[in-house]
Amino acid sequence: MNPTRTDIVGISFHEDPPAGLGRSTAEDKHCCFVGMAREKPPFYVPAQNISCPLARFHLGIDKPDIRDLAKTLVRWSDALNEQIGAEFLTTAYRLDRPYNYIAYFGHPTSGLRADVVITICNARGAQRMVQRYSSATGERVNSPVSGIGAACGGCTAYVLQKQTPTVSVGCNGSRPGLNLTEDQLLLAAPSDSLMAKLMMGG
Repeated sequence: MNPTRTDIVGISFHEDPPAGLGRSTAEDKHCCFVGMAREKPPFYVPAQNISCPLARFHLGIDKPDIRDLAKTLVRWSDALNEQIGAEFLTTAYRLDRPYNYIAYFGHPTSGLRADVVITICNARGAQRMVQRYSSATGERVNSPVSGIGAACGGCTAYVLQKQTPTVSVGCNGSRPGLNLTEDQLLLAAPSDSLMAKLMMGG
């Protein structure tokens, strides 16, 4: 384990370049940027620098023809055929807010407010936080688990659209992108939620 690696990452969306942050010129997947934020100083990227077509769809950057994106899912072995891929995409969660830039940073960072917070934890850690959340609110943590589009769709778009926490097993892109070990899961929540406080040890 890298002793300088953070297990809690904040993500925020901006119409203008966020002041005081370094701009990354890299083009990469949303999940890889989340992974970079675990080890690098806070940074932001133009939304157009998100390279993964599924992330661009979930994050509302593109509005592609569903049939074309379904072909991509088939090519990635995330759908047995184009019809199944299209069915998966038509029920997907997508951001519908206007923004041009995305900031990624270890959470908390002074002066930065996250829209969504993602923490990396093992199953026992996730269970404890979910149990404390449910015991305090009477609510269950409903998770759109699919093993596909985890960081972008499940942990970002779903959380922000529904304003609710979620647990994710990751996906074929996000597990290596976030440098997850075999026993680690993702837990995501709106930054001003009780779950986010629990992530911080509250």
